[in-house]
Amino acid sequence: MNHPLRTLVLFPIGLWLLATAAGAHAEMQLDNSIIVFEPGQPARKDVTVSNTGEQPLYLKVTPFAIEQAGTSRQTRRKIVDPRKAGLLITPNKLVIPPGGRKRIRFVNLDPARSEEGVFRVTIEPVAGELQASASGVKVMVGYEVLVLAQPHNPRPDIRATRDGNRLVLHNRGNTDVYLFRGKQCRSSEGATESCTELRDRRLYPGNEWVLELPHDGPVEFHLAIGNKNTLKTFN
Repeated sequence: MNHPLRTLVLFPIGLWLLATAAGAHAEMQLDNSIIVFEPGQPARKDVTVSNTGEQPLYLKVTPFAIEQAGTSRQTRRKIVDPRKAGLLITPNKLVIPPGGRKRIRFVNLDPARSEEGVFRVTIEPVAGELQASASGVKVMVGYEVLVLAQPHNPRPDIRATRDGNRLVLHNRGNTDVYLFRGKQCRSSEGATESCTELRDRRLYPGNEWVLELPHDGPVEFHLAIGNKNTLKTFN
C-alpha cells in the first residue's frame, strides 16, 4: 500500500488528450509508489496496476537510473542494459482490461552493490484503438515509481550544524534518509505551546539541506531509513 507520508513521489509525468468514445474512460491506480530494496531482504518486489475504467488500458513501462540524485547536477539515464544498471523491470508493455489488474515486477540485480542505486520508473498510458463513432476528450495521466536499492552495508549519517535560526543538515552516509513530520515549537511560561510544521525532504548521500527556521528552539524530524523510522531532535 502507499505510504501515507510518501505519496508525493507518485505524480503525473505528462498529459495526453485523445479522441475517444463519449463517456468511456480508462483509469490507472497503483498500489505502491516507492520500492526499497534492503540488504538481506527479497530482491524481487511487485507493483500492482489496476484499471478502474471502462476501456482497456495500454501501458508502457520505462526505467531510468538517476545520477547525482538530489543535486543541481541530477540527471536521468534510460536503462538499456538492466545488468549494467542493476535493475530489471518486467514487463515493459502491458494491457489491462476494464476492471482488471496486473503486476509489474522490480528485480534488484545487484544486491551487493557498494553505492546506493536510485531509479525512477515511468508507467505511461499509450493510445489504444480509437473509436470514431463519437468524439470527446480524455486526459491520460502517467506516473513514476521511485526505486531505492540500498548498498550492502548501509550507513545512515545525518550531520547537523546550527547557527541561530539557520539549520544545515548534511547526509554523510551512504544511503538516503527521508525526513518528514518536522516541527519546531515555541513555548513561553504560562502559554500554550505553539509549533510550526516543517516541510519534508529526502536527502541522498552527499546532499545538504539548509533550513531557515521561524524560531530559536530545537527542531524535531522523523527519519525514514529504508523501511525503519526513528525520531531525532536537532538542537
